[in-house]
This record gives sequence, structure tokens and C-alpha cells, in this order.
Amino acid sequence: MEKRTACVKNVEGASVAFSSILAIGDTEFSRPISRVIAVQKEGAVFTPKDDVPFTNYDLFTRPAKWLNKSSNVKQRIYHHEPSIHVQQAQFIGVDTSSIFQIGSIHKLSAEARIKHFRILREEDVSPAQST
Repeated sequence: MEKRTACVKNVEGASVAFSSILAIGDTEFSRPISRVIAVQKEGAVFTPKDDVPFTNYDLFTRPAKWLNKSSNVKQRIYHHEPSIHVQQAQFIGVDTSSIFQIGSIHKLSAEARIKHFRILREEDVSPAQST
């Protein structure tokens, strides 16, 4: 992959979090991975019984089901300029194994596994009790 210089005047963003990447310029390889348990509780008072261990859910240990490898595609890429010029880029957030990239990525393999719970007051059952 032919490398280029990135000339960026201004980038504005609120947050980059949880295995996410803000990259300016070309990248050869990127592999962001995240595993998340999200507990949203009405009233937002958490107790030890609300703790949720990753070991309770095979989602985090079983092998990923990737798509079959695609056939090779012959392509030619012409960069008409030796550099990338960006006046301004704005984003609110880059989160959970995602990438905000100004440039090219030669190879990318990203993975995010998220188990989300919502606990309502009338239910009052913690995720640890309902596997």
C-alpha cells in the first residue's frame, strides 16, 4: 500500500472510547476488539447482586462466525495526489471497536460483542439471577 501524508486542519469530536481508534493517515492493519456487558437499571441504584460476570455468557468465549473468505479482486488504485487534504471533520463519538479514519486501511478485522440488560423496577431481577 502506497503511504500518503494526511494534512488535516481541524478535527472535532466529543469522545473516543472502548477499543476505538482515531487515526489520521494510512494504516496497514487494524484489529479493534471489545467485549461489553451493559446493565441499564431504572432508578440507577446498583448493588453487588447486579454484578454480571463474563463467564455467565458463552457469547464472550465461543468462536466468531466470520463470513467466508471472499475471492480475490484485482484492482488498481491511483492516488492522484501524494497527500490527503481535509479542512474539517466532526464526529460525536467513536465507540466499541469502531474507527474514525482519515486515510486508507489496507486490512481491517474488527469485533464487538455486547450483552445488554435493561432492568425495570417492576421486574427487580438482576442479570446475574436471569441467565
